[in-house]
Order: sequence, then structure tokens, then C-alpha cells
Amino acid sequence: MRSELEKIKVVIAEDQKLILHSLISLLISFGDFEIVGTASDGEGLIKKLESVKPDVILMDIKNQGSTQSNIIRNISEKTPWIKIISLSAHNHPNYIKEMLKNGAKGFLSKNCTLEELHEGIKSVYEGKTYFCKFFSKLLINDFTSEHLPAGSEFQSLTQRELQIIWHLSEGDTTKDISNKLFISEKTVERHKTNLIKKMKSKNSAHLVRIAVENGLLIL
Repeated sequence: MRSELEKIKVVIAEDQKLILHSLISLLISFGDFEIVGTASDGEGLIKKLESVKPDVILMDIKNQGSTQSNIIRNISEKTPWIKIISLSAHNHPNYIKEMLKNGAKGFLSKNCTLEELHEGIKSVYEGKTYFCKFFSKLLINDFTSEHLPAGSEFQSLTQRELQIIWHLSEGDTTKDISNKLFISEKTVERHKTNLIKKMKSKNSAHLVRIAVENGLLIL
């Protein structure tokens, strides 16, 4: 465990230059992190780890010939003391499960707050597994949907529909949901109509209330 004067050493692996430079500035501004290296792909990251010894890797990279989960597994097997956080725009529970299986210790959405970014790095460094609020709810909803009682009227809800419910609970408009899920506003409205019918609700607010009352959503 570091002393209060020691900074947490971080390597940032990010393939988008603008985001990379923004992350560098943000982490430096927190005051308790030291950026000891950066990489733009998996090969560069592995090579960087030959010369620097970070405590934490903040990662969102795409790599030809190898998936990010394979890169995480490779690093976890060779240097298990390095904690890896996946910083991602992906929002499917299976993606998170795959990363966990291969050694990731933290998950931050690219829409996470500054507080979550700061807390996430510190928590993972301290040996905890960290999920930002968005991913926490996503996993809870996924678990709930997989464990609904047999014959439940909500078993027919799809993962996309559960995502729509979650975004509605956050107060997102149709346009917000469209932008965040990369689907058309017309598609969002169709999902909402289907949900209202399936869950026998009166409107979106009633839909969210029913979801909470039946354990489909935890607020």
C-alpha cells in the first residue's frame, strides 16, 4: 500500500488521441496519479510494460489480430499485480463478463463522472473490483432478467428493452436514448410502445415504477 505522498502509477492505453490527451490532463489534475506511460494499441502497451511498472492500466484499445479481452488476459497472466480498468462505450453485460473472466478489475463507462473516474482508479489500486453506476445497474438488470421466476410475464423482455427501461429511469428523453444506444428515435419509441404493452403500464413513468416494484430495476 502506498504512503500518502506516493502517487498511483498509471498507464493509459487509448487509441483515440483526443480522449487520450483529455485523460492525461484529468488524471494529472486529480493530484494523486502519475502517468508513467501511454499506448495506442495492444502491441504498444505490451512493449511499454517492458520498461515501466504501473499500478493500474486504464484501457480502451482496439487491436488487429487480438481482442481487448485477450490483451487483458495476457497482461494478467504475466503481471498479475497490475490492475486493469476497462474504459469503454460498450454496454452489453456479456462484454463485461468476458473482461472479468480475463482479469479486468474495473469498468468505467466513457460517460462516467469525474468522481467515478477518480474513485475507480483508487478502488482498483486498493484491490477492489469497481463498476461505475452505469455498469453496476446494467449487471444487476442482467442478473435479474436471467433469474426471473418461470412463467413470469416479464421473461419476454429483451436486453435492449431492459436498457430502455434503465435510461427512462435516469430521465433520458427519446433523443437521449437514441444517441446513447446508437439507434433511431423511431426505434426507441417502438421499444417504449412494446414495453408499455408487455408491462401493462400507462406511460413511461408508470413503466419505471412497475420495473422497480418487480425487481427488474434497482434505483
